[in-house]
Amino acid sequence: MDYFFADYDMSLAYFILNGFQLNPQYYSCPDDVALRPKAVSRKLWGTYFFFSGVAILVLYLMCFIAIATNDLMKTPAYKAMFVLGIYDISSTCVHSIATGIFGYFGITFCDFPRLNFVLGSVGLGSWMGCCITSMTLAVIRISDLTTTSKMRKLFDGHRTYFFIMLFWIYGLYALLLSKPVTFSPAHMSWFFDPGVGNDPNLYINMAHTINNGIMAFATVIFYGYLAYLALTKPGTSGNFKLSKYQINILLQAFFFCIFHFIGSILYVYMQFVSAPDYLVLLSQLCWQFGTGSVCIVYLTLNRSIRKSVAMMICPKSLTKVDPGPTLIVMDSRVL
Repeated sequence: MDYFFADYDMSLAYFILNGFQLNPQYYSCPDDVALRPKAVSRKLWGTYFFFSGVAILVLYLMCFIAIATNDLMKTPAYKAMFVLGIYDISSTCVHSIATGIFGYFGITFCDFPRLNFVLGSVGLGSWMGCCITSMTLAVIRISDLTTTSKMRKLFDGHRTYFFIMLFWIYGLYALLLSKPVTFSPAHMSWFFDPGVGNDPNLYINMAHTINNGIMAFATVIFYGYLAYLALTKPGTSGNFKLSKYQINILLQAFFFCIFHFIGSILYVYMQFVSAPDYLVLLSQLCWQFGTGSVCIVYLTLNRSIRKSVAMMICPKSLTKVDPGPTLIVMDSRVL
């Protein structure tokens, strides 16, 4: 329980209420420069993360506008997708753009401790908010494909706003009241231990550990079951050729499962074990791909969002094009 109660003294809320000063007991950098985190410039990976992050951010912002202006915003899934978009966009600013800049110039925690701390808090809050939103979206998709009316009633009418409120409360808790991650250019990733010479066990974030454990297994269970429902949908038995609908569901399940599962497990592993550099980098890439894959899925598998984005880029060329039927089934995130 000490892990939970100690979080406030190391949280963004403490930082704000303490006159924007970090708690010196945990985040005071050593006077001896030799004892501070090593400033290692990672120009190649820094360039990659920055420019790939900008690309993801631009694509996601267009998808986000398409979602916000879509008639389907009245559905539970699109409301949840709107919240997810806010979390994913803020997350991209940390796991790609800030990572790229810090890595390229070799910026450590002790160079800009306040900035590093705040960005780490935003990154953690965005990640944990994304986790609960993604899992709920999977449940919404499952409710679409099942004939159980009780499950569908969970998201009827104003009940959807209860879940949206839950998304914000959970994300804000992680942002304001939890220990943040801090950047290490030597490993090109974010760690809870800022490397200022204190006992690493002081920085263990149990809320994050529990969140990632649930996220890893729930993602596989929910999206695996979603793929199962799509494959066993009435009318598909005896037909070995997958329909476009089934392929879309399977692709959705694959993209969201693989990156979230690996990233969740590795970031917990890194808290307790000194992981090799390639695993640390893999975890950072999975965090990035977990966000980036969302906008790619939107643009490739969601006809409504894809058309809206195309209209933003080339509005005149599409004004006379017949849009045809849109493959959106009620509250679908992908179709």
